[in-house]
Amino acid sequence: MVFPSLRRIVPDGSWRARRSLSSLTVTREGSWPTAVRCVAATAGSPAASVALLVSAPGHSDGLGTLRAMPSSPVLSLRTSLLSALVAVCLAVSFVVAAGGAAAATEDGAGEAVTSVEILPLRGGFIDPPVVAQIRDVIDLAEREGSDLVVLQYTSGGGVSADLDDLLRTMEASPVPIAALIGPLGTGAEAVGAAGLLWLAADVRAVSADASVGPLDPADLTDIGGDYPIATRTQAFLTAAGAELEIADRLLTEAVPAEDLVEAGVVTLTAQGLEPLLVELDGVTVGDSQLMIRPAEVEVRFHSLGLVRRLLHAATTAPFIYLLLVVGLGMLLFEVFQPGFGVAGLAGIITAAIGIFGLTVLPVTWWAVALVVLGLLLYALDTAIAGFGPVTLVATAAFVVGSANFYAAPALDLPWWLIGATTVTALVFFVFIMTSLLRAQAGPEGVTVDDLVGRPGIVRSVLNPEGHVYIDGALWRARWTGDTKRAKVGTPVRVHGVDGAVVLVEPFDPSASAPPAPQTNGAVGVGSEADPSSAEPRH
Repeated sequence: MVFPSLRRIVPDGSWRARRSLSSLTVTREGSWPTAVRCVAATAGSPAASVALLVSAPGHSDGLGTLRAMPSSPVLSLRTSLLSALVAVCLAVSFVVAAGGAAAATEDGAGEAVTSVEILPLRGGFIDPPVVAQIRDVIDLAEREGSDLVVLQYTSGGGVSADLDDLLRTMEASPVPIAALIGPLGTGAEAVGAAGLLWLAADVRAVSADASVGPLDPADLTDIGGDYPIATRTQAFLTAAGAELEIADRLLTEAVPAEDLVEAGVVTLTAQGLEPLLVELDGVTVGDSQLMIRPAEVEVRFHSLGLVRRLLHAATTAPFIYLLLVVGLGMLLFEVFQPGFGVAGLAGIITAAIGIFGLTVLPVTWWAVALVVLGLLLYALDTAIAGFGPVTLVATAAFVVGSANFYAAPALDLPWWLIGATTVTALVFFVFIMTSLLRAQAGPEGVTVDDLVGRPGIVRSVLNPEGHVYIDGALWRARWTGDTKRAKVGTPVRVHGVDGAVVLVEPFDPSASAPPAPQTNGAVGVGSEADPSSAEPRH
């Protein structure tokens, strides 16, 4: 291999000018040679060699060979060439010996990091999915023999997390754990449980604009609980050798990075993951030193899986609120439709995720009940076409419930979101749903009983219920044919009614036309004055 130090000691150009030698190469037969053999060859002369023994602490193997090959036949005195090569060999010997000694010193000081597990978390709370992912990464690092685990995150606190179990896992881990509150430019913070995890790490790093605290409450679902947050904080600060006076501030306020550094809580500052890995080189963890050689480090990134990512998103306060409102809205929409379709299925899934979120975050249950009541009153008002006092009561209940939805002040919904959601609910139920119901009622003056015998076209899949077009109007229908369902575009004929739903069966358009429907002041059923009415309108 080419020994780079030789290039710096004796550049190729100077050798070519003085001795017509084009390259210098060291061939290692071991990791750190204890002797260097220099072989010189000149044009028209046999090769000569000089061996210089060099000792390196802790190494007794390997013999390096320094070769100098001529690039063109230039005659020179053998003795002069040998003298020059001896000087070069001496320089190489010192470089090799120094390198071997440095390697031995480094090996004694710490163990080189070869594998780093990195878990970046982008916002949100320290919740059960995040706790499970952190534990999985730590367990993986232990199984794989990794040398370091790095957590990078910004978090507004913990919710329903088994914090003690995670702290025990971190304290018992044989793999060092570094926690970075960052990166720079994000205003990263570590509140509640997130701050405790940072204090529990072996290496505590922050970006310049980061902050830690307030740590109380550790869990937003245990406000006013008996978790020993003060005791835990004091213990972590003592273990870190930091000033204990900072503990009270950490419990009650967001302490900026510069104050944390001054109090001795911070191990190092780094503006992101890459600078952190560079800064970690030489950091003492316990009785050993971290030694990170960039060319030799294997970095593996981890992230939440699809399911955990979805559950983690479901613990975001505005997201849970919207999921619940949208899910219930789709279910109420399905109530006014024949059969059970895509909207109903989507509503069940959406509402289920929202209900899961209600079990994770601290909510005010009477406020949740008001939101649900408001949506139900909107639906009732739509059904009776009232649009008066009931609409006002529904709006008031919805707004009051939304404003008090969460029990923790840190989770309060922004007013712009409450206003936008309320307006959307009003537009949906008062205008959209009303228009759909009027369309389903059919043309004025035509009752459902008048449709018996009339042909139509399937508008939405009848499975067994759906919609059909009869004389240009949309009607709720139920399929009674031999097959399980009727596809869109299938010709049908009404053969009966069930309340407001028409019963339809297969129909051959080429058959004789049935009588026309009877309307107020219109031509009677079966009149020949309106032969065009026998054809279904699309």
